[in-house]
Amino acid sequence: VIAYKISNYFVYAYFISVAIGLLGFFNLGFMIVEIIASMVSVFMFVVAFIVYKRGYRPALFFLIGWTAFLAGIIVYVLKDFGILPYNNFTRYTMHIGSAIEVILLSFALADKINILKREKELSQANEIRVMIANKRIVEEQNVNLEKKVKERTFELQKAMDNLTHAQTNLVESEKMASLGQLTAGIAHEINNPINFVSSNIYPLKLDFEDLLSVLKKYDQLFDGVELDKVLEEVKNTKQEIDFDYVINEIYQLMNGIEDGANRTAEIVKGLKTFAYLDEAERKLADINEGIRSTLVLLSSSYKDEMQLFTHLGVLPEIECFPGKLNQVFMNIFSNAIQAVKSKKEKTPNDHIMVSTEIVDDQVVIVIKDTGMGMSEEVKSKIFEPFFTTKDVGQGTGLGLSIVYSIIKKHEGTIDVESEKGVGTTFTIKLPVNAPPDADKKG
Repeated sequence: VIAYKISNYFVYAYFISVAIGLLGFFNLGFMIVEIIASMVSVFMFVVAFIVYKRGYRPALFFLIGWTAFLAGIIVYVLKDFGILPYNNFTRYTMHIGSAIEVILLSFALADKINILKREKELSQANEIRVMIANKRIVEEQNVNLEKKVKERTFELQKAMDNLTHAQTNLVESEKMASLGQLTAGIAHEINNPINFVSSNIYPLKLDFEDLLSVLKKYDQLFDGVELDKVLEEVKNTKQEIDFDYVINEIYQLMNGIEDGANRTAEIVKGLKTFAYLDEAERKLADINEGIRSTLVLLSSSYKDEMQLFTHLGVLPEIECFPGKLNQVFMNIFSNAIQAVKSKKEKTPNDHIMVSTEIVDDQVVIVIKDTGMGMSEEVKSKIFEPFFTTKDVGQGTGLGLSIVYSIIKKHEGTIDVESEKGVGTTFTIKLPVNAPPDADKKG
């Protein structure tokens, strides 16, 4: 860097000497040029010597060539100053020195080329060694990586198996929770009509005994008692037992027993419809029937606290897993009932509404409640596994997650609209005909 800066000063000095010559002082300018040239020669000699001492071999050729050129210039300048005689030797010493310098600089260039060639060969050899070493490292890393991949794959498979097992247990836990709620409702629902039947049995028995007392009076005819006397006793007995009231009460009691029996049969039918357990194949089923059976089984949990409105349209049977869809209805209805019950300010107009219709080869099921509703933050998370707004121990947080997976398994969609303090609406759309590969996806 220092040599480069000094060389700039020599360039400025050359410009000054040229300017002096152009001003008419040609001899002075020429002498200045020769002096500068001599100084440049010495400067280049010193620089070349320093570079050579630092181990740069081509500088040796430049140093010898520049020495020859420098000697020629010195002789040439001494000739111009009259110190040496003017003859053919002193006249061409600078030219001879220049020729020697050019030859040696050519040697320096060739040597530099050879050095660069050797450096390139060494570099290529080093690159090859590095490539071989890298290849060996890569091969070793690949072996280690394959080993680690196998280990991680085994661990991942084990983790997946554990996760699947845990998921199965959680799903079963959710089913058992639903089953517990269902069992409580069924017990209550069956207990009512059975109690009604059993409570009607005793008065009905008494009424039949009263009727038998009348019939026994007629048996006296076979014992030879006069007809008029028998008819009189029959009349008196009818008056005593209030015969018309007894007959009317028997009809009422029989109707009550019939209603209780029909109610029990309805519950059993609903339970039978609901209890399709994990079918392996799809089958044709009536969505409306599944909704009705679910509502029958849940009726004890809502009938005294809210109204229920059903608008079930005429639907074709669809290809589905009926038990899984019943589980969907059970979870959504249970949440709707709970939402209405949890509402702080209850009104006589609190209700749950369910409607079904067929739209463009899809069954559309709308379940709406006037419950407490949800915020946007809660609504965005309701289908996530383990998310629940219930207290600890009150739910697994899998109910709506299972609902979502079941609807997706049926190639359907489920949307939710909700406003806090107003209510929630679930809209489910199911294809009438299952896609050809739906079972494989399920």
